[in-house]
Amino acid sequence: MATAQAAQLLRELGVLQREIQNVGLWSDLSPSEEAMMSSQPFCCDSMSFTSWLQWIFVPRMLYMIESESALPGKSAMHPMAVEALAEMQEQAKGVLDSVKRLDVLISA
Repeated sequence: MATAQAAQLLRELGVLQREIQNVGLWSDLSPSEEAMMSSQPFCCDSMSFTSWLQWIFVPRMLYMIESESALPGKSAMHPMAVEALAEMQEQAKGVLDSVKRLDVLISA
């Protein structure tokens, strides 16, 4: 992975974390092990989308970047983010924008 792409992804993952915190959806309590083992996309049957971002997506992306593993070739999280945050789209604009930027960076 190009160093510039890794730096951009790391920066955007930090932005995403801050945006989730800003809307009060960042949690100090991790989901159960069972919830984390869901086979459904985004663990949609066992946790909220922002919990999935916090506890699964961000840690996996950080691991892949730090270990210089291959990243997914495509990302399309934004439609799920829009659906999951439909009732608070105005307040969650920063989260939605960050997810969209991550989709672009990962898919580049």
